[in-house]
Amino acid sequence: MGSEAEECGTVREGGRVEEKGTVFFQTRVKEERGIPVVELEGEVDLSTSPQFKETVYRLIDSGKRDIILDLDGLDFMDSTGLGVLVAVLKRTSMEGGRIRLVCSKRSIMKVFSITGLDKVFPIYDNLQRCMDDRACGPQG
Repeated sequence: MGSEAEECGTVREGGRVEEKGTVFFQTRVKEERGIPVVELEGEVDLSTSPQFKETVYRLIDSGKRDIILDLDGLDFMDSTGLGVLVAVLKRTSMEGGRIRLVCSKRSIMKVFSITGLDKVFPIYDNLQRCMDDRACGPQG
């Protein structure tokens, strides 16, 4: 367990930490070639999905339209996390932007496959492939 401040959700390493009982979730935002990359770690569920949504919406509100979500640090994502992804996709699409996902974990990919969202989102098995794909670069 982290310190008491970390458990209450203070900023650490450029992200937010949230621990409620046994649920751990953290977001970190970095930039790669001018594109924000949101790294998610832990579990996205009913208790942590508002934090996830807030992090991405804050980027969109600041003018970012092309965003990469790196899901490789996730151990679990439920339907509320998928709902956040769809909401974020709708919002960025309405503003001419794009969402790309990085995910190589079979357990998380299975959720996308079962729901058909693997056909909706471009999903890359690593960040480098995403960055190397011209479709993932900044729109011009």
